[in-house]
Amino acid sequence: MIKVIDVDRFIRENDLKGPVTSNQIFLTNSYNFHPHGLMSEDIFGLTGSSERSKSMSWIELNCKVIHPVIYDRISKKIERKIPRLISGESTFNLDEEIGLVDPPEGEDGELKGMTDLVENINRLKFRSGEIGTRSKFISKLYECIKNNTFFISKLLICSPVFRDVSVRGENDENVKVEIVTDELTKLYRKIVEVSSQARSLSGPVFDVVSYRMQLLVRDVYELIKNKVAKKHGMIRSQMLGKRVDLSARSVIAPNPNLDIGEIGVPMSIICQIFEPYLLYGLVNSPYANAIPDEFHIACKQYLGKESLFSEE
Repeated sequence: MIKVIDVDRFIRENDLKGPVTSNQIFLTNSYNFHPHGLMSEDIFGLTGSSERSKSMSWIELNCKVIHPVIYDRISKKIERKIPRLISGESTFNLDEEIGLVDPPEGEDGELKGMTDLVENINRLKFRSGEIGTRSKFISKLYECIKNNTFFISKLLICSPVFRDVSVRGENDENVKVEIVTDELTKLYRKIVEVSSQARSLSGPVFDVVSYRMQLLVRDVYELIKNKVAKKHGMIRSQMLGKRVDLSARSVIAPNPNLDIGEIGVPMSIICQIFEPYLLYGLVNSPYANAIPDEFHIACKQYLGKESLFSEE
């Protein structure tokens, strides 16, 4: 089941500084961060400080878009007419028992864009179908509509530490200066630019800009999700991807000579996992004499510890 953050409440409860209002990284003709920009030290804290690594801010979108978590599920599984509606590709009528329906052939529907969807969201119905995951998700959608989290008008910005900017060739006169910007920061910059455009628009053009904003917010969500959750994301690569000391990996294969409840482990893996205990048994244990000579030889071979056991 999805978890949708109430962005306005999150900003209030965490007393976030902001909003970010400029898509500029640096002040003109300098490498000082813009005070109202995406890397601002006034908003996020001084570079290198612990405050900067924990701080967040937000962007005023100046329009409403569907929460990216909700949009992801709706556009793929629940109601694919909604992306067609807000993109301007199609118009629809609203049946309060069925939901979005196609208008009669040759006619335009009563709903024609994001603005109409926002105004009529409380009348919108979703076809739940059979009881199951879909039904639970649709119940969650109605809950989000009721508590005003279905749409967002502010986008949270993560700490600059996770999307840093670097300047190459700054101190070398013979090298062209190059500013390297993280993909997430690039998306944030586009969102600030589009939000500035949305502030002064209305009517059909406003709906076009709102849909563009919806796609940008979706892209931010997808990028962060991939950075965190995918095979090469932060969780698997940095937390779960590290090899643990005194561990090994192997392929599970059947062996008809083993009884139920038994496993067979290759000698090389046994030596790798139990290396400290084997060394103790071979060198210090009073029971070392009880270990077969061939086991001593095999352990020395796999561990490469012959020098430890050489006789003077």
